[in-house]
Amino acid sequence: MKFILLYSSVIFNVLTNVGFNLSAIHENEPVKRWGYFAGGLVFGLINSYLFTECLRAKVPLQTASAIFFSLTIIGLFLFGHFYFKETITPLGMVGAVLIIIGVIIVSTNSEIKIGS
Repeated sequence: MKFILLYSSVIFNVLTNVGFNLSAIHENEPVKRWGYFAGGLVFGLINSYLFTECLRAKVPLQTASAIFFSLTIIGLFLFGHFYFKETITPLGMVGAVLIIIGVIIVSTNSEIKIGS
């Protein structure tokens, strides 16, 4: 159950970002712009609530954040490609993988010692 809260939070985070993107696309249409922006804010509120409940359900913060940010990047990458018709380039894929690896490294519990 606790990971369902986390995955639901990821979905709402992706929808938050999609709402903000749609708001930016409709910059010259105030009703649509603010409507999408408000929708993004509502999804952001739901996202924050679900993530908080996930942490209250005893999912470790490091695990939750690694999963949350990695899946959000993948979700936005795919949503951008299929919905907004953005091109996926090899360099973009390498960048997404590097970001995900960085999030996982930062989120691990081990200490990384540089030098001796």
